[in-house]
Amino acid sequence: MFHPFGMGKDLKGMEKMVKPALEKFMKDSGFVKKDELEQLITKIDQLEKKIEELEKKV
Repeated sequence: MFHPFGMGKDLKGMEKMVKPALEKFMKDSGFVKKDELEQLITKIDQLEKKIEELEKKV
């Protein structure tokens, strides 16, 4: 017999198995999460400002 609530439980189990593998594949393929990218962009901006300040001192 078909149980719609049981199917949801099965989907959650499948997600728990597939999600880590998918995240690893995406990371290995060069994909990054948006929040990680935004952190890197912020850090790059900070470093560029520091470089400009150092160049002005020389």
